[in-house]
Amino acid sequence: MKKSTSVMTALLVSAILVANASVSIAGTASGQETININTATAAELAFLPGIGPSKAEAIVKYRKNRPFKKIEQIMRVKGIGRKSFVAMRNHLSIDGTTTVKKKIKRTK
Repeated sequence: MKKSTSVMTALLVSAILVANASVSIAGTASGQETININTATAAELAFLPGIGPSKAEAIVKYRKNRPFKKIEQIMRVKGIGRKSFVAMRNHLSIDGTTTVKKKIKRTK
C-alpha cells in the first residue's frame, strides 16, 4: 500500500510539472515571443516587423470596433498586406499575454 501511494504521488507530481510546462509554452507561438493584437499597446505593436507607429495606431483604432478573432484579420488594417503578415505571423496572438519587449527583426 505504501509503495502504490508513493508511485501515485510521483505520477501526480509529474503530471503537474508537465501541465505547467504546457501552459507556459501555449502562450507563445512555437516558444517565440508573441504580441496579443487585441490588447497590445501601440508601442508594443510597433515591435512587429514592418509595423511603425502609424500602422500600430491603425491596428489599435481598427480593433476598437472589431476585435480580432483570427490573426489573419490583421490584414484588414490598411497598409498591412500578405507580405507583412507572413513576416510577423509567428509573433501574433489573439489571446494571452504580450511577451515581446523589443523590436523583432524581419525574417526571410
